[in-house]
Amino acid sequence: MSATIEYVRFDADDPAALTAHREQLVALLRERYGDGFQGAHLAQFEDGTVVDLIIWSSAAVAERAAKEMPADPRAQGFFSRIGTVHEMRHAQVLHTA
Repeated sequence: MSATIEYVRFDADDPAALTAHREQLVALLRERYGDGFQGAHLAQFEDGTVVDLIIWSSAAVAERAAKEMPADPRAQGFFSRIGTVHEMRHAQVLHTA
């Protein structure tokens, strides 16, 4: 199996508050998905939109997390700060350096 990148670009009503809840979300992802969660990056574009890049061990784990996490009460501090989602995609990793 190949690793999968989850790409989500969205609006955030308060990027600082979103970021403040990030460590709790990452800890939850590690707890729930173990080695299936391989890392994450949160960034902000010049236009103000936010991008979340998460590396998963497989597409199956990524799809499972995409379904489960938004409804998990322990993740609501993070997800409640997400506004309009402009794009969400999964991509298979072809090469890592």
